[in-house]
Amino acid sequence: MPKKLLLTLVSLTFFLQNLSAKDYKWDSNMTFLNFLENHNIPLKTYYNMDREDKELIQEIRSGQTYSINKRNGKIVNITIPVSDELMLELKNTKKGYVAKYVPIPYTTVEKTISIKIKRSFEKDLDDATKTSYYSRELKEVYSKAIPFKKMKKGDRIIIFYTQKYRKGKAFSNPIIQACLIEINKKPFYGFLLDDEKYYDSLGKKYERTYHSSFIRPLRQFKRISSYFTYKRFHPILRRYRAHLGIDYAARPGRAIVASSSGTISFKGWKGGYGRVIEIKHPNGIKTLYAHMRGFAKGMRKGRKVKQGRTIGYVGTSGRSTGPHLHFGLYKNGKAVNPARYVRKKIATVVKLKGKKYKKLRRLVKKYRPQFKESKSKTILKEKSEECLNCLKH
Repeated sequence: MPKKLLLTLVSLTFFLQNLSAKDYKWDSNMTFLNFLENHNIPLKTYYNMDREDKELIQEIRSGQTYSINKRNGKIVNITIPVSDELMLELKNTKKGYVAKYVPIPYTTVEKTISIKIKRSFEKDLDDATKTSYYSRELKEVYSKAIPFKKMKKGDRIIIFYTQKYRKGKAFSNPIIQACLIEINKKPFYGFLLDDEKYYDSLGKKYERTYHSSFIRPLRQFKRISSYFTYKRFHPILRRYRAHLGIDYAARPGRAIVASSSGTISFKGWKGGYGRVIEIKHPNGIKTLYAHMRGFAKGMRKGRKVKQGRTIGYVGTSGRSTGPHLHFGLYKNGKAVNPARYVRKKIATVVKLKGKKYKKLRRLVKKYRPQFKESKSKTILKEKSEECLNCLKH
C-alpha cells in the first residue's frame, strides 16, 4: 500500500474515532437563549441573526429531536430541525459560532396501502394501519364529496403515499399523493397537485370543508407582505429561508379577530413573535396570532372565543420591522399553509384547465397501472416506526 494512502487512512481513522454524534430531545421549558447558555455558546450567535431567522427559531417544538456532533469532546456543530424541510445549524468555527438554516438531508420512499372493506371505512382502515392518521387525511381529501358511510363489504381503499426518512427512520408525517375510494364499486380518485389540493381524474377539485370554516384574521389590511413557504433559497442572500405563516401588513391598532371558534391555549410573550395568542380548534388545528400591540379585554388562557371575535390589535412586538400580523396555522403540531384553510370570498376554480390539467393527466397516467395492480391484492402498512419529527397517532 502506498505510504501516502496509508497516512490518509490512518488520519481518517483517527478523525472518526474522535468524532461522536448524539441525539437529544428539546425540553418543553427550554428557550433558545437557555440552550445557548447551557452549551457555553455566546448569546451574540442569536442576536446577530436577522429578524426572519430569529422568528423561525420559535418553531422549534417541544420533544423535537436535535443532534450534537463533537470531536475530542468539543462541539463541532449542532443541528435542530425547525420544519420538515429546514434545520438550524450552529457551526463552531475558528471565528466563533455561525448560525444558518440548511436543508434537512432525507430520502423519500413511496409506499402503498390497499385494503378491502369488511365492516366500515374508518374501522377497517384504522385497524389495518394501526393509526387514525390515514382515515382523517382521506376525509380531508374528499371532504363531503363522497359518502364514506355507504361503503360496504368488498369496497376497496388504495393509498399511494410518500414518507421521508432520515438516518433510517421516518421523520415526517406521510403525504398522500394519490388515492382511490370505491363505494358500491364506483371509483373516486384523488390526486395531489402543487397547490396542495386534491382533484379527481378529470380535474374537478374536492372542496375541503371542516367543522368550522376559517376566515381572514384581519378585516382590513394593506397587503400580504410575506407568504408561507417551507423552504426557499434566497438568490441575493445566498441562503435558505422559510416563513411558516402569512404576514398581513396593516396599520397599528387594527383589530385582530379569531379566524375560527375555539379555546385560547396560550396568551403571552413568545420570543421573536412578541405578544401572541394561540387558539385551539377542532380536528387538531391551532391558529397563532403574533406581534400584537396588545390583547383585547378579557382574553385569557382557557377562554372560549367565537369566530370573528376581536382578540388583539396589530403591533410590532417581538422581532418585527413594521406593524403587521403574523398568522400561523398548525395541524397536529405541524405548520401548514393557512391559505389552504382560510375561507375566501372570491369564487374558486372547480375545474382545472391548461397546464395544470395537463399535469394532472400525467399523474393519472402514472398511477393508472399502479391502481390496477393494487386492486388485486391487500397491502398493509408496515409496522409503525419511531418517528424523529412527527406527531404520534
